[in-house]
Amino acid sequence: MGFRIVAAAGLALFAAVPAQAAWWKAQSRHFTVYSEGNDEKLRDFAERLEKFDFLLRKVTGLKDPEADSPVEVFLLSNDARVKKLARNPNLAGFYTTSDRVAYAVLSRESKSGKFDFGAEEVLFHEYTHHFMLHHFPAAYPAWYIEGFAEFFSVVKFAKDGSIDFGNVPMARVPGLVLASPYPLKKLFESDTEGLNRIDGDRYYGTAWLLTHYFQYGKAERRQEFIKYLNDLAKGVADVQPDTYFAGGLDGLEKDVKAYMRQRLTASRLTPRDMTLGAIAITAVDPARGELIEDELRLRYRPTAEELPALIDGFRAVTVTYPASAYAFALLADAEWEAERKDAALADADRAIAIDPAMSRAYATRAEVLLERAYDSDKDVDWKAALSAIVKANRADTEDPVPLALFYRYNAMRGGKMPDLGYDGLYKAFTLLPQNPTYRMNFAQAVAARGDYRAASRLLDPIAYSPHASGMREAAIKMKAAFDAQAAGKDVARDAVKAGEAAGNPAPAP
Repeated sequence: MGFRIVAAAGLALFAAVPAQAAWWKAQSRHFTVYSEGNDEKLRDFAERLEKFDFLLRKVTGLKDPEADSPVEVFLLSNDARVKKLARNPNLAGFYTTSDRVAYAVLSRESKSGKFDFGAEEVLFHEYTHHFMLHHFPAAYPAWYIEGFAEFFSVVKFAKDGSIDFGNVPMARVPGLVLASPYPLKKLFESDTEGLNRIDGDRYYGTAWLLTHYFQYGKAERRQEFIKYLNDLAKGVADVQPDTYFAGGLDGLEKDVKAYMRQRLTASRLTPRDMTLGAIAITAVDPARGELIEDELRLRYRPTAEELPALIDGFRAVTVTYPASAYAFALLADAEWEAERKDAALADADRAIAIDPAMSRAYATRAEVLLERAYDSDKDVDWKAALSAIVKANRADTEDPVPLALFYRYNAMRGGKMPDLGYDGLYKAFTLLPQNPTYRMNFAQAVAARGDYRAASRLLDPIAYSPHASGMREAAIKMKAAFDAQAAGKDVARDAVKAGEAAGNPAPAP
């Protein structure tokens, strides 16, 4: 088949259902899918997601099928609800992380035309980003990050079990054909920041085309790409793309444009060893179903102005479902987010009284008590905060929040960080490496132990993100500081070695 990632370097959509339909859940090995309404299409959808995950593992040579936390996927009834939740009229779906889970939100509506984006393309594109960040994090150029995701965005599942991939993303064709490809010199030196709709389509389309050419084009060109991507991933200084490709980027662009005029190929995977595992379809608890969209709003960076309405909504559900520990735990989360600390503690305690194993409520309780302990510096308050953290971790050992809280607890108390605190942060990071906060915090912890090179490499996926953000700017500055400290250590070590080799003679009398 020939496809590989440089490691060193049609969704079955649902018919419309009433807005108040019950929520159902499909649980598979790598996904938890929530949807209003239940029929065989929900199971089919979960199966297709698992097949897509299998495809990515197969073509990248990944052996361990258990090495991920499940991704949550929420299927809303129409595009308008997705756009409202995203606060963006141009999004058909989105993927992000909370402090607990990676998740995607999509619409069940079919795309309106051949050249539009459908939920399938959105999800497969974003899940490919998720997969790359988890298993192959490195300093990739922006065009390759997006081109690699676009390469896998259009997948076709045949009835015989085969999977076709590498297909042309039709939504990008108008930008490539009518507006022309994005200039390669600009593609190699820029990211997606500030692009208008037309140039954005050209950028993504050209990134896909270049990735497709990398996989199926001339063998000698493939080796050039591999050398270029590997050198970037290894941190080779002052990488100049022109020097990697015969004829420079102008020569590469000429070949790519000629390639675009050919009949483009795709790949077919005919798996003989694909095991999807069990897919369980269950009804979502009615209280949880009432909470789903407001919980998504709480996850997705609510503004201070939005929080009061969210709190009122969660409180209304606790009135309707007074035995729902989950509703009280979400209410406590929202109150903590709004800095209503006493109310957050009281409602976390209500959740715990209903369900003593409610990890989420213990974690919120710990947040409040940690702040109280820091302000008072009383042993009794520190002990109460630590007790809440330990109980949260015991209730759910795979929840990254209590693990990160334990590290923060030790950092706030001061003194030498115990190995257990470091190990807790490491596990939180490995459970959700896509979360930039966990990645940055762990990079800082690694640097605090003196391994500046490893700390710098950990920041690569954020520093080389194709999307501008405050987090990216912070990662770039932090990475530069770590690189400087690593270079300083190298100079000092070389000086010591030179002195040892020369015998470190004493001055003459």
